Amino acid sequence: MSVGRKPRERDHAFRAFFEATEPKLRQALVASYGPIDGREATIDALSWAWEHWAEVTAMRNPTAYLYRVGQSATRRFGTRRLPLAGVPSEAVEAIDVTPELMPSLLKLSTQQRTVVVLVHGYGWSQTEVAALLDVTPSTAREHLARALDRLRRDLEVVDVD
Repeated sequence: MSVGRKPRERDHAFRAFFEATEPKLRQALVASYGPIDGREATIDALSWAWEHWAEVTAMRNPTAYLYRVGQSATRRFGTRRLPLAGVPSEAVEAIDVTPELMPSLLKLSTQQRTVVVLVHGYGWSQTEVAALLDVTPSTAREHLARALDRLRRDLEVVDVD
């Protein structure tokens, strides 16, 4: 075996992992911590994955683990409020979102907000969210139900049946 072969294999394997994992990891961390901290946390988590590649390849659910690494990374950023102005107005108008939604989302717990944004904003299934958060699907479903109930109360939405 040539000396340079093993690093190239590692590079190729990590690149494939990165391309498959980065978008979902970024979406999840942005949903949890906002666009600035979420992107920074994604970079930190994927940097950790590169440095600990042998450990990552042995994991059952590396994306969930890296989500936790990203969460830990946000602690060093200090406590910052999620920005309300992080979403371009044309994007909000395009999907017909009430302006009161962002402040109401900020009132939810981090896990509830993450589940709502991933399911209803990014189109993830509840099973995918459960796998990322490393919880059972019923727990993800419960977070979603409670979050939607709170949003409906805050936004004074009345079901029309």
